[in-house]
Amino acid sequence: MRICLLMVLILCGYIPVTAQRTTPPKVASPHLRPRLEKPDLGLNGLWTGELLQNEGGIADRFDFSMQLRQNGIFLNGTAYVSFGDIWAEMKLSGYQLPNGSWRLTETEILRFKKPDELSWCIKHYELRVGYTEKGMTLHGPWWGNSKFGPCVPGSVRLRIKKKSA
Repeated sequence: MRICLLMVLILCGYIPVTAQRTTPPKVASPHLRPRLEKPDLGLNGLWTGELLQNEGGIADRFDFSMQLRQNGIFLNGTAYVSFGDIWAEMKLSGYQLPNGSWRLTETEILRFKKPDELSWCIKHYELRVGYTEKGMTLHGPWWGNSKFGPCVPGSVRLRIKKKSA
């Protein structure tokens, strides 16, 4: 029987072909790719400036500061806003967006002084880093909500002094 099968294979012109093993190129899983860290821009410190509110708010300009701590692409700290005898200190945290700006959100009112008829606006910010002769700046829009509903939005302009070498 083996001879018969061998004769059939020879007569049919069977030439064994070894299969080439092709494996797809290895693509790393997105979960295993090395994480690209954003550079630490040195946002740590006390930023001072102003918070502007569009027409219709209780004032168009407030004194404003942020004490920030940066950890890679994350920020946390406090924001302090004042207008005369009215003031508040809020806890905030946030992260860097893919476009390079920073999304910050106030998460808690730590201390305040205000009239009873006033409700604090819990704000969200999208701030961009800028550079001037006097140092780095943070600027951009803010928006938020109070117990009365949406707040009249505005913008923020902050500056940190250039560190002496």
